[in-house]
Amino acid sequence: MKQSQPSKCTVCQSGDLYTSLSLGMQPPSNRFLAAESDSATTEERYPLSLGYCKQCGTIQLVDRMPIEAMRPRYGWLLYNEPEGHLDDVASKLKDLPGISASSRFVGVTYKDKSTMGRMNKLGFANTACISEGDLECQTLPFGLETIQSALSSAPTIARLQGTYAKADVLLVRHIVEHASDASAFIRSLRGLLAPNGYMMFELPDSERIFRVGNHAFIWEEHISYFTEASVRQLAKAVGAELVWLRRYPYPYEDSLIVLFRFAGANVDAAELLSTSHVTSVTVLAEFTTGLNASRTKWRKKLEAYRARGEKIAVFGAGHLAAKFINFYELTDLINCVIDDHPKKIGMLMPGSHLPIVPSTELLAKGIRVCVSTLSPESEVKVRGKLASYFETGAHLIPAFAAA
Repeated sequence: MKQSQPSKCTVCQSGDLYTSLSLGMQPPSNRFLAAESDSATTEERYPLSLGYCKQCGTIQLVDRMPIEAMRPRYGWLLYNEPEGHLDDVASKLKDLPGISASSRFVGVTYKDKSTMGRMNKLGFANTACISEGDLECQTLPFGLETIQSALSSAPTIARLQGTYAKADVLLVRHIVEHASDASAFIRSLRGLLAPNGYMMFELPDSERIFRVGNHAFIWEEHISYFTEASVRQLAKAVGAELVWLRRYPYPYEDSLIVLFRFAGANVDAAELLSTSHVTSVTVLAEFTTGLNASRTKWRKKLEAYRARGEKIAVFGAGHLAAKFINFYELTDLINCVIDDHPKKIGMLMPGSHLPIVPSTELLAKGIRVCVSTLSPESEVKVRGKLASYFETGAHLIPAFAAA
């Protein structure tokens, strides 16, 4: 097992990080096990912990898995983000000062393609998304953990400059939180931006997951857990003008749309608030205390179902399910995990080694209680697809609190 280097703050690069919540030795959430060959004795596990920077207050992982551990072993793993707000985002990008029909829009990953399609419909034809092939990554398959590393490299940026014209608007959706050094990543991306250009980020807002105690949202691939306050710290750290910061509400995590501009920004990068960690102390203290309380609550809830003779499944074999089961130590109370992805069926969940089975087996296995780790959008689809199953009196219990 490769040893990680001491972590530095992803925003201000301080080494003064404080660990609030230790989550023990955890397997990568994308490391599904092949039932016929893998075993618990060969499963990789790494320390995982959450804390904050004493200098700028940014909440982040302190114990982090190495990139090699997070890199997916299967090319069919994909992550989807909510997109209901993107029409409004595109309309606002269209009206930015200095932006015209000839302006150049560039997206840095596949997650920007849907926004780019909206810009095309609004009359912006000068668009492109960076191809993963142009990153020249030597190890396949790979995910955002490798893409952020490649885009933080000066030689990679220099090579991309020869392929992609500099952007008037650079789109960066849902990758900054994956960066091992968010500030260095943004500084590197400036090499793809025109002198007066805009850099637009989309980030999951973590304020609610801490407030309501959704511990399973802590994930090795999300290094930073941004809030509006830490986004402002990030702007200062990279010397950017924060043009706007917009919040779009969703049940579990709101989406933050952030627009930076660097030309003429009158920002002192040294002005990071040394007292801003006070809020992080309070937030994380409550979140840490809540872990054992949530373990107890869920164990009692599931034990009550088991006492009545019920069998229990978890719906959705993704990273949220893996963390929900592993963090709350519920393996012994759950029969299986339900997922209809053809590549996942027949495999075992990381950590718990629970079998992944298709929804067609729910009735055959006599399962009438399911804990849902699905997104609200996916849950609606599942209820429609399995309407006859739920009409029998089966329960679908949400795993996460919404507020």
